Amino acid sequence: MKKVLIINTTLNKGGAARVAYSLFEKLSVDFDMHFAYGRGTESSALKTFYFGNRLEMFIHIFLVRFLGLEGLGSYFSTKKLINYIKRENFALVNLHNLHGYYVNFPQLLNFFKTIKVPIIYSLHDEWPITWLPAHSLGCTHCKTGVGHCTNTYSYPKNYFPVFSKYMLKKKRATFSNDLNMTIVCPSLWLKNNITDSYLNKFKIEVIANGIDTDVFVSVTEKNNLREKYNLPTDKKIVLFSASNLKDKTKGISFILETAKLLEDKNYLFLGLGNGQLENLPNVRTTGYIYNKNKLAEIYALSDIFCFASSAETFLLSAAEALACEIPVVGFDLPVVRELVNLEVGILTETNSIALATNFDELLNNKERLIQMGQNGRELIVQNYSEKLFLEKYSIQYNNSLR
Repeated sequence: MKKVLIINTTLNKGGAARVAYSLFEKLSVDFDMHFAYGRGTESSALKTFYFGNRLEMFIHIFLVRFLGLEGLGSYFSTKKLINYIKRENFALVNLHNLHGYYVNFPQLLNFFKTIKVPIIYSLHDEWPITWLPAHSLGCTHCKTGVGHCTNTYSYPKNYFPVFSKYMLKKKRATFSNDLNMTIVCPSLWLKNNITDSYLNKFKIEVIANGIDTDVFVSVTEKNNLREKYNLPTDKKIVLFSASNLKDKTKGISFILETAKLLEDKNYLFLGLGNGQLENLPNVRTTGYIYNKNKLAEIYALSDIFCFASSAETFLLSAAEALACEIPVVGFDLPVVRELVNLEVGILTETNSIALATNFDELLNNKERLIQMGQNGRELIVQNYSEKLFLEKYSIQYNNSLR
């Protein structure tokens, strides 16, 4: 079997890691899969390689925060990764996130140019076409370095954006024709943005993220699960999630405002993710959940899934909720329209009053709630199953290996 290496920031934390690990785990039947990562703790799992260095990570964070130089630190960590790649002699490399204070992307990509290994670059955001932010939020400056920055996105955080033009120039030079690379986007929206950039010289494909529909399933009796997790059985539960509940782009402030508006209702707002939230009587959090089966149970015991993001490339958490027959309600973003329609959820204006109104209406319409849930499950099984996702990636791997 051909040896394939997946590279990502972390092994098991965050949406990109969940997608990358699914490929590592499930495509091992057809390929000799390996996984390299630079953040988190070292795993004992076979064929995983941790190359991170905490001291370098903090230096890298400093370079980003105060100079805006993302991806230009972590020299020795990247050298360790390169030596590993030389030693293992991989036939194909599948890159995922190249940001996250863990790898020197020019050093790594320039190495790939010398060995001519085929690369699949699986994008999870717009980082490759901005000077720094993971999402441009429509800001022209972020993609050109010209004019005034209007982007309010806070990751990667930077205090002095003085190197925007330099970083764009660096990315243009690094992502050159010398790379044998195919780009894979999880949504048509992201593909269109990449096509309008300097990356349009590469082949660009769309493969939507896949949901394990054998794990993410509905339950007939929610109360059993609620008792298991010490959650009330007499309340309707609105679930929301973010790796970091303090991430402003996830719109958690809108959700908390909505919770305040509905404080007199018999609803509980349940947050999945790390971080402390404002102490409200109708809001609880679970912490970050790594285990996929436990995560699926939290979705299944809920009544509605809420998202209030300002930036997404594929709403993985909403797709997982739909697979569990949980309708979704959230803000109307172009990329979200690719997944959510009126049969499976509700897209609202960007304000808490609109969220509260639609929550209240849907939670008190049991028949519609059930029908939306059933429609959502069918949508995911037909169009966003992990089986379909893996089949498309397997074809892409084989095409790149020819």
